Amino acid sequence: MSSPSEIFGCSDVGLAAVTLGFEGGGPERDTVLLCNALAAKGVRVAILVLRDEGPLRDLLDPAVRVVAVSQRRMRYAAPSLRRAIRALAPPLVVSSGIPSLNLATLVAVLTLARSRRPKLVLREGAVPSMAHRDPSWSNRIAYRVLRHLYRRADRIVTLTEGARRDLARHFSVREAMISVMGTNAVLSPAIVSEIAQWDGEDGRESDLIVCVGRLSAEKDQRTLLRAMTLLPPHRRWRLAIVGEGPDRAMLESFAAGAGLSPRVVFTGQVADPFVWLRRARVAVCASIYEGLGNAIIEALACGTPVVCADCPYGPREILQNGRYGALTPVGDPAAMAAAIADALDRVPDRRLLMRRGLDYTAERAAARFLQIIADLVPEPTGATGSLIVARIP
Repeated sequence: MSSPSEIFGCSDVGLAAVTLGFEGGGPERDTVLLCNALAAKGVRVAILVLRDEGPLRDLLDPAVRVVAVSQRRMRYAAPSLRRAIRALAPPLVVSSGIPSLNLATLVAVLTLARSRRPKLVLREGAVPSMAHRDPSWSNRIAYRVLRHLYRRADRIVTLTEGARRDLARHFSVREAMISVMGTNAVLSPAIVSEIAQWDGEDGRESDLIVCVGRLSAEKDQRTLLRAMTLLPPHRRWRLAIVGEGPDRAMLESFAAGAGLSPRVVFTGQVADPFVWLRRARVAVCASIYEGLGNAIIEALACGTPVVCADCPYGPREILQNGRYGALTPVGDPAAMAAAIADALDRVPDRRLLMRRGLDYTAERAAARFLQIIADLVPEPTGATGSLIVARIP
């Protein structure tokens, strides 16, 4: 690992990716997998983190340089990020998509002298119009400022077409500035290889329903629990709610009060959700909004049928308007219960589902990302500071 003091004067980094650390959820994991895939394509990558610890650290390719900035608190992060970026002198800086970190990265880059300012790509991994419902106060505040500053970036990258329209409509960002990934670095090469060697059936449990996600208001697991109370009493089912978060006590209390406790398990945080998704008969997402919906993709990659609330914007795009899974109205437990019952009874085409899930590999995300930023960075000449230094056969 390198620190800013150790890398002053270095200019051999082609891309610097900024993320919170190695212990978060989707955005942090996606950033790690994207950096790995870019490094595999010959991009000289450094990852700048506020917190250099956590289980995601073990996923990082040794070819990716880690720079721990000298500030762990978000509100004071911009000056430390500025010093690290100035020292690394990369031609391109990419933020992970967390609104508060997008703002800190934007400030860090814009306060550099123009002659030393890299190109800046901000990844938007959420739903801007839902900012008022974000459980993080720092993200809510960041969105208020970003409404006026997003246009100062060189490029904004969204995960979905819906988020692109959202940004253009609510944040007055020129459409020419916004590129849609249409994919994300959800599946690592190791997971892809593991799934390829599995028959799609071994270990399945015929009555198991799984929901993976943070236990907080925007994930709306309460609607899922309400749906379970509407299933016929004679039907066999069990529900595993995989994740941790501030709503856990409320959800456990609701399950107990509704008489669901014998059938519902709260697993807490799980390092590998695929362990549960490969066992599941059905995977459910009840979210009010989703930037993309990694858990939906992970379920599809396992050949597991999906029932999902039709929230903005990721689920409908992933499931292609219902072709690859059932979409139900947001906050509608009766519709969700009916869709779950149908999925439990239906024989799925697992290979069809798996093929759709495999559209979201880290390798595909890296290839798409390089297309998006091709006009922002120097040609791959191999000179110091260029984006790509390895020749890929």
